[in-house]
Amino acid sequence: MKRHVRGSARQTNGVTLRRGRAGGTVLSVMALIGAAGCQGRTAGPPGTRPVQLTDVGGYLEFVTRQREQNQESKVGTGDTRMKETIFEENVKLELEGYSYHPNFLEFALGGLFGLLQEDFQDSYAGRDRQSGDDGTVYEFDLRGDFFKKKSYPGSVFARRYQGLEPRPFLSSLQTTTTNYGVVWQYVDEKMPTNFQFNSTDVRLEPLDEKEEPGRQQNTYGRFETAYRFSDHNALSLLYTRQSVKEEPFHLDYDSDELTLGHRLDFGEGHRHRLESEYNYFNQEGTFSIKRNRLREILRFQHTDKLRSWYQLELTDREQGSQSGVPPIKERSFYLAGTVEHELFESLVTQLFGYTQLQRYENGLDVDRLGGQLSLDYRKKNPWGVLTGDYRFRIEREDRSGADQRMEVLDERHTFQDPEPIVLANTNVDATSILITAEDRITFYVSGRDYTMRTVGDRLEIERVPTGRILDGQTVLIDYVFKIGGNFTLDTTNHFFSLRQDFEFGLSPYYRLRRQDQTLSPEQATGVVPEDITDHVIGAEFERWSFRLMAEYESYDSTITPYTAVRLGADYTHRFKFGATGIVKTRWSDFNYDPPNERQTEFFTIEGRYRHPITPHLTVEAAVLYREEDDSLNGPDEGVELDFTLEWIIRQTEVRVTYEQGQFEDNFSRNDNSRLWVQVKRRF
Repeated sequence: MKRHVRGSARQTNGVTLRRGRAGGTVLSVMALIGAAGCQGRTAGPPGTRPVQLTDVGGYLEFVTRQREQNQESKVGTGDTRMKETIFEENVKLELEGYSYHPNFLEFALGGLFGLLQEDFQDSYAGRDRQSGDDGTVYEFDLRGDFFKKKSYPGSVFARRYQGLEPRPFLSSLQTTTTNYGVVWQYVDEKMPTNFQFNSTDVRLEPLDEKEEPGRQQNTYGRFETAYRFSDHNALSLLYTRQSVKEEPFHLDYDSDELTLGHRLDFGEGHRHRLESEYNYFNQEGTFSIKRNRLREILRFQHTDKLRSWYQLELTDREQGSQSGVPPIKERSFYLAGTVEHELFESLVTQLFGYTQLQRYENGLDVDRLGGQLSLDYRKKNPWGVLTGDYRFRIEREDRSGADQRMEVLDERHTFQDPEPIVLANTNVDATSILITAEDRITFYVSGRDYTMRTVGDRLEIERVPTGRILDGQTVLIDYVFKIGGNFTLDTTNHFFSLRQDFEFGLSPYYRLRRQDQTLSPEQATGVVPEDITDHVIGAEFERWSFRLMAEYESYDSTITPYTAVRLGADYTHRFKFGATGIVKTRWSDFNYDPPNERQTEFFTIEGRYRHPITPHLTVEAAVLYREEDDSLNGPDEGVELDFTLEWIIRQTEVRVTYEQGQFEDNFSRNDNSRLWVQVKRRF
């Protein structure tokens, strides 16, 4: 946000400064620097100034952070204690202005310098350790925009900023990010062109000296242009280059990608379109990929209500490995067609069919053939809106030849209690599982942080509540899986849903999913067929500040049958004096039938209150309680509290945040707290 500083203007050798109530010495220095930089240069048109400062400001800041975590074992594996204290004192100066004219060069400059003091203590099984350090905080943010009103505008930027990220039962991670780049474009109806370059270097330094630091370097360049023969006939070219290095994950590769495209609109009124694309991708390094792909998409607009489109794709791919898997060489052919019809505005009918042939160099052949019919219905009625959906899908998959091992890097999943995450591919090698946090230097351990179990031909992963993975946290998963076998798998799917949204807020609904799979021969390896009949019936009610939800599910499966009940309620209230209160609660009960017999009951309730006491003083408090009773892992219980105060008066800002949590299960008891205090004075 720009802050205009009041005060008189003063000119020194072509540099104009608008002085505020503070910062006179600093501005004088900046004036001398600007004047020195302009010596010997052409003054430009009469009345112009080489440098004009439009806004000057900054702040002084004091920040303190303190965090404690204690884990007491109930099974004799040893207690863990950690305490972390950090102090920062910072000063920042911010300038905005332009050179000669805002349309020639407009700039914003910011610089921060500070002192950092840190102390880290931990104790495990009676062994104490302490480390500390004093350092500096150095940040800058520079940006210049030039020729904004011309047909060739551009901008350059350079930034450096530091952050501190707390981690469960680990020291906080100090991140230092340096980023610079340039953006330029040529604005032209005939040949629009764009160029981007960006370089980012992130240093990851745990406050605990025994942990290995990390570094992530990413350089990215992009050039994009097109030539428009007419509004309905155009060529396009896109080229990107990327260089990635990561430690301690030992990832180092360079990639080049070129895409050539052509678009042609034809027919009466140019209603039809043909899109052609050739893509070349080459990545070399620790994980190598080489790919050539040709894609054709043909679209027809037969009438206002009837349209169709068809896709042809040819791919030649060669992929290396990071985990010792033999290189993969694949050629594939894909052909698909879709016809869509809209009846009035109530019913949309779509018919889709496809075939795919995959040929691997090791002799594995995978052929797929399938189709789908879908009906989407939406109709207003005297009571509200009725929506319905029906999909019928049939697919045949033929596999023959040798097994092929493949690997996946950085598959993203988010843990949401009490549901486990399920990996996207089947026949996963459990010994190849590697789970990391998004910082790519925090590695999680099986048994301590997560557990795995095989269900049919799929792998489920659950977080350990007392481990280092938090509920709601996103993780990256690497693994190896296998495809192959000699079999034919026929799959038939039906999906039906119906929902009535009444005007008074009630929305009952019903969903049905039916899957039938047939395997030939019946004892073939490489796949586990699953027949499913899934009924879901529920209702939502939303009116004024209330929202209620109730749902019952009967999931009949030949692999993991279960029944589930889910209840939820939300309430929001705005008080007359400006405060807001929110209460959310969820309850669910899962009962798994043999052969994976299990019962899980999960309950959470969250309350949040925000009160702007005065225009300058705001307080906010929240509490979260969770309880889970699992027949396999036993019961666990936890509560989290946090309080925030924000006071802003004139140029002074004070912010205080305090958090405290407690969690307990059959194996351990965890206590944690965090205090963050910031005092900032702007000038």
